[in-house]
Amino acid sequence: MEAISILGNCSFCFKLLTSMVMFMCGEGEATAPRNDDFIRQQEAIVTIAALDSEDSVETTVAAASVQKQDEQKEEASEEDTEEASAELCSESEVYTFDEGFDSSFKAYMDYRTITDTASVQYEIQQEAYTDERGFRRIGDDYCVALGTGITDGCGERFLITLDSGCSFSVIVSDVKADVHTDSTCTYVPLGGGRGNVVEFIIDSSAADSAMLSSGNAGYYDDLHGNIKSIEKI
Repeated sequence: MEAISILGNCSFCFKLLTSMVMFMCGEGEATAPRNDDFIRQQEAIVTIAALDSEDSVETTVAAASVQKQDEQKEEASEEDTEEASAELCSESEVYTFDEGFDSSFKAYMDYRTITDTASVQYEIQQEAYTDERGFRRIGDDYCVALGTGITDGCGERFLITLDSGCSFSVIVSDVKADVHTDSTCTYVPLGGGRGNVVEFIIDSSAADSAMLSSGNAGYYDDLHGNIKSIEKI
């Protein structure tokens, strides 16, 4: 629109100057010889004005093009930043707990309670073995149950780090029902600022009687303490 306006103004100026020249030249013919130098000067002024207007139009169009390119670059940069941010979040899933929260109690369940032969949980137990302390494991991972606030389902692996400095890897072999967990679906409330976050799957016939009596898999030194973080691996 600016370019059209500028061209219109140039056309008007050109007509006005031409009229003035013609008028002056006509008036001069009645009283004096035609002044060709004056006419050439006026034509030169009009030509320069027209060229300046064309340059202004080209400059305006070029500036608009550059601005459009800059806006497109900004939009692309924002999209790249959002994608990178989303990718970073998906690659680094770490769950932490408040220092005042007591997560030292770690429940256990016997693997024989998983009886649905068509379930993923049952299939995982067919691949698991029992270690010397009675824990069910796949490779170096402990078989555990976690809430839906942490895991999307069986088969996921996590690294659990305790405030004692000890850490261990687990494989989700069962998922806690939301009805049994807190509003965040991450732990089973035990009252008094306490909660059971991780539940080990064991073979009770091979487990230590002292651990069974305590009811807490955190009975062992390397599993004792509050959970500092749970990181997806």
